[in-house]
Amino acid sequence: MQYNTTRSITENQDNKTLKDMTKSGKQRPWREKKIDNVSYADILEILKIKKAFNVKQCGNILEFKPTDEGYLKLHKTWFCKSKLCPVCNWRRAMKNSYQAQKVIEEVIKEKPKARWLFLTLSTKNAIDGDTLEQSLKHLTKAFDRLSRYKKVKQNLVGFMRSTEVYR
Repeated sequence: MQYNTTRSITENQDNKTLKDMTKSGKQRPWREKKIDNVSYADILEILKIKKAFNVKQCGNILEFKPTDEGYLKLHKTWFCKSKLCPVCNWRRAMKNSYQAQKVIEEVIKEKPKARWLFLTLSTKNAIDGDTLEQSLKHLTKAFDRLSRYKKVKQNLVGFMRSTEVYR
C-alpha cells in the first residue's frame, strides 16, 4: 500500500499534488470545500466551541491506495462529522447519492415496468425557527396526504425523501 499523506506543511512524500478526479474526468472541489471548512472552523473558534479543532482538522490527512486500474483511490481519511462542515456535507451528499443510485438499480431489476415520480414540494422561505418548523410540518402533512390517495397507494413501490433548507 502506498501512503500519500501530508501531516504537516513541510512533509509531502513526493512533492506531487494529487488530484481527485471523477469518472467523468472532472476534478473534485476539495480546495473550495476545505477553504469553506476553515472559515467555519474559525467562526467556531471565535465562539469558543470545542469542536473547532476537529472541524479545522477535517480531511487534512488523506491516504491513497493504488487500484488495479493504475490510479490512486482515496483509501482512508478522517472527517469531523459536524453537521455544518462543508467537507462533511459534500462527502455525505456523495455517499447518499451513491446509495440512492444502488437502491434505484435494484428496484429497476426487480420491477422493470415501475414508473418513477420526481416530486418537489416547496414553500416560501422560512425566516426563523418557528416558521421553519411549521413549514416542514406542512410539507410532511402534504406528502402524507398524497401517499394516502388510492391510486398512489396501489402503485407505490417505495419512495426516497430529502429535505433541503437554504438561507
